[in-house]
Amino acid sequence: MRLRDGREAIGAVQATVTSGNDHVIARLAWTIGTQHQGRGYATEAGRAMAAWLRQHGASVLVADIHPEHEASNTVARAVGLAPTDQVLDGEIRWTG
Repeated sequence: MRLRDGREAIGAVQATVTSGNDHVIARLAWTIGTQHQGRGYATEAGRAMAAWLRQHGASVLVADIHPEHEASNTVARAVGLAPTDQVLDGEIRWTG
């Protein structure tokens, strides 16, 4: 991610995409530099990435998030994910 003027990198979004059976799964992740947190950048980038993935055939989006990481929980909700009862290495699996 970069600020709109394109000069400063502020974070990253990524997706690992796999195919299985009748669906395409995209595993999402995002990070934001501490000085840029709390400004909605991760939400904006996460929504854009999720929309692009859905437009290009991803039928399931997944993110594994520590339950106490409220900022990432907020981003996941904004992207359209919901928590499941699956816990992997102390992180809750979110899907949508």
